[in-house]
Amino acid sequence: MIKRHIALALLVCSLCVWISGHEAVAAAPAIRVAVTKDTPQLTVFIRGPYRILDRHNNAVLAEERTLRKTSVTVTENGIRCGTDEFLTDGIKIIPRRDASIYIDGRRYSGEIDIKRRSNDAIVAINIVDLERYIKGVLYHEVSHRWPIETLKAQAVAARTYALYRMQVNKDADYDVTSDIYSQVYGGKSSERYRTNIAVNRTKDLVMTYNGKILPAYYHATCGGMTENAGALWEHAIPPLRGVRCPFCRQSPHFQWKKNFRLKDIQDKLNARGYDIGLIKTIEVIERNPSGRITTLRITARDGKTITIAGKDFRDIIGPNIIKSNNYEVVMQGYYMDLLGKGWGHGVGMCQWGAYFMAQQRYRYDAILQYYYPGMAITDYHRLNLD
Repeated sequence: MIKRHIALALLVCSLCVWISGHEAVAAAPAIRVAVTKDTPQLTVFIRGPYRILDRHNNAVLAEERTLRKTSVTVTENGIRCGTDEFLTDGIKIIPRRDASIYIDGRRYSGEIDIKRRSNDAIVAINIVDLERYIKGVLYHEVSHRWPIETLKAQAVAARTYALYRMQVNKDADYDVTSDIYSQVYGGKSSERYRTNIAVNRTKDLVMTYNGKILPAYYHATCGGMTENAGALWEHAIPPLRGVRCPFCRQSPHFQWKKNFRLKDIQDKLNARGYDIGLIKTIEVIERNPSGRITTLRITARDGKTITIAGKDFRDIIGPNIIKSNNYEVVMQGYYMDLLGKGWGHGVGMCQWGAYFMAQQRYRYDAILQYYYPGMAITDYHRLNLD
């Protein structure tokens, strides 16, 4: 009997050690997501118990069972949350027992840091488990009704990009924003059953090149060829040099047409510091090997000309107005038409291409290998992320 008890005790201890070790290995890092930026006010609602701490010394400033919808603003000496004023430039709101926290009506997991900015506005930062963050991203980047292999490819790409930004911004106030300038993130409100499955089935998997996290850019539709990242950013590595893509021809964004009034173009250029009169012509001067425009020449009716980079012109007019830098210019008197292909910067994975590859029974790893040639898929726990 004694031997049996000893054996049982040893088994329990071994199991506890295994579980402890497993949890230590499996624990995901936390990512810092700016869910509001430089706003004078936001609303907070917490359904369940919570604590508010001073972000500098973790002193408990408040502790309640629930928080009704409350405004958070900046005061002369600190931060006001409802009727309470905290004399600090930053607070942590920590829900307990998995209580839900709502910022401006959107539901989030994890914690919220609220920091006072130098311009007397505040920024709210969601500190959340990386895997939970990816679940809040996927629904906004691809349709949850798409093939599961496409969703899995997107999950790996989004997780890889997030880890890359965490490395780049480790000394900044936050790692990513929740908008198109990082990855669109909607918190727990944006989780869906099928996208969560894709995240769970690719848990911890990221792309690397030469043992380092890959800057895993992606876009909606490449229009026939993905872009060399070196044409836009300082990422001259083989997985981001661009590939031909025969898969996205049926994308709704493969071809597009947009009409512009030249006076509107003139106004936007002048607002960004370009001194140009009423425009007469806009001409394509140079394209890169992917067919995207690198340089435009704009001539005014008074004869003055300016040259501008294609990526700068698109940024000024609007990246969702000029869908890509691959287009033809057709002048129409005081108007012009742009006849284009694709949507997005063109670097990395073509999402609609990935959709049609999955329709042809490509697995998620084959999809990723096609758009990021030479990369390796790795469990990020095996990497040195410092």
